[in-house]
Amino acid sequence: MTEGATGILGGTFDPVHRGHVALASAACSALGLARVVLLPCAVPPHKPERRVAPGYDRLEMLYLAIEGYPGLTVGTDELERGGMCFTIDTLRAVRARGTSPVFLVGSDALSEIETWREHAALLLEFDLAVVERRPVEGASDLAPWPAAVRERLASLPPGSGGPALGSGGRIFRVPVEPPAVSSRLVRARLAAGDPVDDLVPARVARYIQLRRLYRQEATR
Repeated sequence: MTEGATGILGGTFDPVHRGHVALASAACSALGLARVVLLPCAVPPHKPERRVAPGYDRLEMLYLAIEGYPGLTVGTDELERGGMCFTIDTLRAVRARGTSPVFLVGSDALSEIETWREHAALLLEFDLAVVERRPVEGASDLAPWPAAVRERLASLPPGSGGPALGSGGRIFRVPVEPPAVSSRLVRARLAAGDPVDDLVPARVARYIQLRRLYRQEATR
């Protein structure tokens, strides 16, 4: 385990689902991270117009989802700051507290990283771990990532004797096989009155039912 290296998995988590938990667990194991923090945003930077469930509901569902996963924890930084937060600012705040963050990002999001706030500084200052599905046999594994991303790809696991994990400037590819689930699918099922037990942890499903969340998805 790498002392001081902490994975940061940001997102709306509206709601958290089994894929989020599987992704965080896989990255924690593959990179030897001390822990992975699931960090919900207050307002989605790329979809600020979309109405999301209240922060306290999304936060409570995250706590319920990670029960039984000792390597996973929940962060409240962006909810406490409120408004629209940007990845580079959040990671700098985490680093200022003496932690070496490793930002976990999906393959699709990484292809759009040049649209992010201070993306060049983000790639220079921090290590990233891109979580992607294992390649299908016979298919190309060349991702549609910009050159600034491809030139920073590094071997996994991080080599001993080199810069400590979290030192910055590298992108590690973490192959995972997450469940085929998205928050949008969960919300659509709930709006239709269909069960979601196969998509979200059981405790989260019960919370959603008790709080009567996502019943008006068609209007969101």
